[in-house]
Amino acid sequence: MYEVTVRDMPARSLLCLLRHASTQQEVWDLGKEVIGMVKAQPPPRLDGVAGAAFVIYYGEVNQDSDGPVEFCWPVPPDLAGHLAASFPRLTLRTEAAHQEACVDLGQAPVTDAHAQLVSESAMAWAAEHQRQLSDLPLRVNLLTTIAPVSDASKRGGSEFALPLRDRAGAA
Repeated sequence: MYEVTVRDMPARSLLCLLRHASTQQEVWDLGKEVIGMVKAQPPPRLDGVAGAAFVIYYGEVNQDSDGPVEFCWPVPPDLAGHLAASFPRLTLRTEAAHQEACVDLGQAPVTDAHAQLVSESAMAWAAEHQRQLSDLPLRVNLLTTIAPVSDASKRGGSEFALPLRDRAGAA
């Protein structure tokens, strides 16, 4: 079982690209595509983990299911409209503030086995702490040197994040 931590995530503006993917390679190709778009004209980033790019899994990615998955690139809200116009292939949307239950994978590769163990760890943690996972889908935060992550130990790794319901029960 993995150690689960909780953090508050602020409301964020996101530039996103949604695709159906039936293999992890297709998920990574989606990420490379978005990174390729923003690399030529890097937008300003949010500080810390809130500014890290992430992938949302709306469903399983395997031979029997094609996700979909969404690659998200957080941007400053005051510049979001201007940035969206600069990246017409990306969709601009906002995400409400929420808490996430997180499992740090360090530099280990993200695998289906990790996803299963993380899910079990998060559910056990939620039951123990009388919290509920929200209906929002699983995220994989990409804590790379691209994102300005203040904690140097977080650079170059990834983590699973599962949004939590607030204590009143809202997602």
